[in-house]
Amino acid sequence: MITVRNLQKNLSLSSVSVKNTIRNILKACRVCDAELTVVFVSRQKIAALNQRFLGRAYATDVLAFDLREHRRGPLRGDVIISTDAVIQQAKAFGQSHARELTLYMIHGILHLLGYDDHRPKDIVKMRKEEERILRKLGSRVDDLL
Repeated sequence: MITVRNLQKNLSLSSVSVKNTIRNILKACRVCDAELTVVFVSRQKIAALNQRFLGRAYATDVLAFDLREHRRGPLRGDVIISTDAVIQQAKAFGQSHARELTLYMIHGILHLLGYDDHRPKDIVKMRKEEERILRKLGSRVDDLL
């Protein structure tokens, strides 16, 4: 089950398109059973969540909370995405909002699957997997928004 909550006003989103994209990401990750909530928020809201839950006093782009009791169970978690970061980074990298938003959804799901991005070798591994999934999704990425 996929739940989408849009708590921001800066980026127009279609819940149906977001859910379809998430299903395609999960398929590319070979995940058959998942219960995810994906929430889109402002920079201020993600900064408050980052402070509250991780003790970090700054805004970030994506937060992922694994809600499984055991790593072997079905994927279950929350992914929080800052659409302000999506807009800013899309502009900085000359990407579409749809591609950047898809990348953030992939990134959050990969965190739930155990990928990390704190050490250089882990960053390389995560980036390769993000690119693999983006390639697999192909032109469907542009249909998101």
